[in-house]
Amino acid sequence: FHPDFDKFVCGIMKKDPEGLVVMHREDNAKSNQIVFQKRLEGEGCDLSRMTFLDVQPHHRLLALYRDATVVLDSYPAGGDTTTREVIEMGKPLVTLPARLLGGRWSLGYLSNIGLKESTKKALIATDAENYVDLAVNLANDDTLRQSVEDDMKACAPNLFRRQEAVDAWQEMFLEISPYQQCQLNTAQKGEL
Repeated sequence: FHPDFDKFVCGIMKKDPEGLVVMHREDNAKSNQIVFQKRLEGEGCDLSRMTFLDVQPHHRLLALYRDATVVLDSYPAGGDTTTREVIEMGKPLVTLPARLLGGRWSLGYLSNIGLKESTKKALIATDAENYVDLAVNLANDDTLRQSVEDDMKACAPNLFRRQEAVDAWQEMFLEISPYQQCQLNTAQKGEL
């Protein structure tokens, strides 16, 4: 995880003294995990309320999403596949869109599946402090969380089989296609 994300996770733990956090273990080397945990301690995280899991088989990862109260989109590089899976499961996913594309996938998905404005406001943060507030609110407000989950489940099918997406890809490929360009050049020469 990027060091900027530490303050998000630790901020949530500080604001929600009952909160528990499950994260992926750094799988490159034990020394990386030690550095990561020291960073979290330095940011004020209570490591006794954190569980670090090794990489999980896909079915277990989906079970973790299913059992999660709130899923946290990492920052500044966010989810893509994870976000789609979490949306399909109807689970709340808090995100803070970053400046670059890798940190804007979740914003794109959440903005284009037809969610209510109130749901988007409960999930899409405007800054790090707002991210922490949204995560804690969703974790502790059963009514809000249920409303968000219901909206996510209702809108999840809108993520798939969208003709406008097919049309946009087709238009893009035709626009850059050498075949299309050759036809255009031939037609222009005929006009001369």
